Amino acid sequence: MSWAKGQDRIDGLVRAGFLQRVPASKRQALVLIADARRHLVSAETIAGTDPQGAYSLAYDAARKAMAAVYEAQGLRATSAGGHVVLHDAADAQFEPPLGHL
Repeated sequence: MSWAKGQDRIDGLVRAGFLQRVPASKRQALVLIADARRHLVSAETIAGTDPQGAYSLAYDAARKAMAAVYEAQGLRATSAGGHVVLHDAADAQFEPPLGHL
């Protein structure tokens, strides 16, 4: 699965070694979504006593949810791309009509 919006930037991230092409996997995407949901439940549970831990879990939930989008497209972040490439890829494909406003 892919679409034209942001395709040049996605291709550039692949060429740079920040994203890699993998077989698209709805199954793996659903695993990541389930992980993200569990992280959010855990974050809510500990937020009152461990806000820093809750923030880390919430961050991981967001990262895994975005990684799921790319697993479904047949893309995966590499160790060179790390967490930030997921933001870069999302920015390329989902940037709102008014840009970064």
